[in-house]
Amino acid sequence: MFFKKLDELADLNSSRFHAIESHKMLFAWIVAVVAIVVLGYCFHGQNIVFSGIAEADETIISMPEAVEVVKIHVIPGQEVKAGDTLVELARPALAVRMNELQRELDAIEGRGNINSASIDQKVAEVQSDLNMRRNTINLEIEKLNTQYQQNQALSSKLKSISGSVKADSNSGILLSIRNLKKELRVAEANAASQIRLLRGSKGLEKTSNKAEIEALHREMEMIKRQIDEQTIVAKENWIVASVDVRDGEKVSSFNPIITLTHKEVTLVRGYINEKIVARLEVGDAVEVISNSGEHMMGAILGMSSRIVPFPIRLLKMVDMPLYGREVTIRVPQGNRLLLGERVSIAEKTKIPQIFKESVMQGDEK
Repeated sequence: MFFKKLDELADLNSSRFHAIESHKMLFAWIVAVVAIVVLGYCFHGQNIVFSGIAEADETIISMPEAVEVVKIHVIPGQEVKAGDTLVELARPALAVRMNELQRELDAIEGRGNINSASIDQKVAEVQSDLNMRRNTINLEIEKLNTQYQQNQALSSKLKSISGSVKADSNSGILLSIRNLKKELRVAEANAASQIRLLRGSKGLEKTSNKAEIEALHREMEMIKRQIDEQTIVAKENWIVASVDVRDGEKVSSFNPIITLTHKEVTLVRGYINEKIVARLEVGDAVEVISNSGEHMMGAILGMSSRIVPFPIRLLKMVDMPLYGREVTIRVPQGNRLLLGERVSIAEKTKIPQIFKESVMQGDEK
């Protein structure tokens, strides 16, 4: 009995001991996490703050071929709406080529009409020759038939003529008639063959001309579209940022003609020292602060891979240039930033990576 109570007391003490150990482990875990956070923030350092300039999306109007400016319809600072004409351009080579194609088309159609008329004339000549030949043969056959009938009548009256002589005379006439009919059939077959060949060549020529005409029409349609594209029309609402040419000026391929921008700020171009650029990544959230104190969230769209000079406006001392990386940041619509305004950009606080890994390991446990 005494030993049984001792065992119960020992079990109770053991349970209390394990409970105390569990609390110690929990406390140690909390202390470790706090230490990791403190060390992480010490390692991470202060948040990055750098400067930038508020800008808007731009589009530059240029042409892939050299053009001549006919008329400019806008001026810098003007607001344009979708459908407004911006500039009229011209490519003289397109008009020259269009005239050449039209002349080729007229020549093919005219040549086709002449050839068609010539073939029709040849067919008519073949038919005329056949008719003349048919009339001549029919006339000869008719004469032979008349002679055959006369011989028949004469032979019936002259009983003294032998039957063999009569048969030879009549058979010669009948043979001549058969030969003439055969000659007529051959002439008709030859004429039909010639007419068939002539009409076939007419069809082939029409098919060939049709293919050439269709090819010319396709090229003319393409050139017409290119000519229509010389009149540049706004696809959406813009503000004219700059006009880089004058009426009558010749512009080389891909040279800017007009630069368009949006009315409100859509992005911020920030500049950061290359020593701390590794702290930022594409997609990171940042805070943009205007001169008036307005705060707004932004997101990093891109980071330049080359070192670029800071704009003069961002330099504290003009005679001491700075260099770094360019960071493009998207800001929300409806913001009250001014185009060209200098703004401050602050890095949003990040959880250190070591802390993230520790939290994940704790969740797994």
